[in-house]
Amino acid sequence: MTEHDVVDTALRYHHQAGPRPQPADLARIRATVLARTATARRPARRRTVAVLAVAASVAVAVAAATTISLWPERAPVTPAAAPAPARDTGAEAITAAGSVPATVELVVKRVATAQPLDLGHGGYLYTADRATSVQSATGPDGPAYYVTEDVTERWSVVAEGTAPKLVRTTRGLGAHPLTPADGAKLARYGTDYTKVTTATYDPAAHPKTAETPAAPGLGNPTPAYLASLPTDPGRLLAVLRESVDVPGPDGDRQVFKAGTGLATAADALLPPALRAALYQALAMVPGVERIPGQVDLAGRAGVAIALTAKGKRTELVIDPETSRTLGFRMVTATALDGMAPGTVVYSATKNQKVVERLGDM
Repeated sequence: MTEHDVVDTALRYHHQAGPRPQPADLARIRATVLARTATARRPARRRTVAVLAVAASVAVAVAAATTISLWPERAPVTPAAAPAPARDTGAEAITAAGSVPATVELVVKRVATAQPLDLGHGGYLYTADRATSVQSATGPDGPAYYVTEDVTERWSVVAEGTAPKLVRTTRGLGAHPLTPADGAKLARYGTDYTKVTTATYDPAAHPKTAETPAAPGLGNPTPAYLASLPTDPGRLLAVLRESVDVPGPDGDRQVFKAGTGLATAADALLPPALRAALYQALAMVPGVERIPGQVDLAGRAGVAIALTAKGKRTELVIDPETSRTLGFRMVTATALDGMAPGTVVYSATKNQKVVERLGDM
């Protein structure tokens, strides 16, 4: 079957429901179809399908034009304008936002629909902290860097904040050299950086610790303390500044660090209004920027707002789906101690939930 035959077959099929085109129309349609399909040769079967598809589309268009011409007394119908789409406040819009104010505005809207954690039944706050860091070993040729992962599980009484009642730690997981050059150095130094250790810490076994629990505050945010914090962003920022009591740019760095610490340590305990105010307060710190696109934190995608100081960038990573805090990262902003810019020197993810008994997960 030639291409002319394919076109004619398609035209006959698609004109069964309407008036038959005139010979001049058929010639014009055939020329248009063949011009559209005059591309690089493909297998015969696939090319036939393509020609049929183009022929069908052109035939339908001509059939429609012919039908309209048969009813000149009907005025063309102008389609109604589609309603403007609602502004997207979902995860995709948060990820696409290009500035700190735009990001925080969208995140806060998601926070407003979140349900606070039910703390009425007490229990324990379980925190699983997975931290990846760059460590170093020193030898004749200078520092050699390797990456290692620690997993820390903490249980604390909900009403008493984040002061732990039980801690389990596993250190040295997945250790590997930062670069091949570091691997060669570590081999020459004979450094055993792959050893995995585990430990359990029970504060009750240390009377001094048990008798002096941490006071409620930013370092030990209890539900009662969190309820006492202002939900106005400006006033909350003042609380953070007062807690560090350091002026100038270094004070800004300390304020951002304090706010990031609160967002991660008390993530599950933060009431929605306080969470929103905290994000807004951090956005008001001079120098805070939005890291474009997505940030990967131990395989979990989030968006990050960050502050750079002393060659390192501290990033608070927020889950755009839930508005909760995923964790934070520290990244080299410049070449630092032999590490290239953009090296993640520390990252930590936190997963918190309320459990019934000590040791439950």
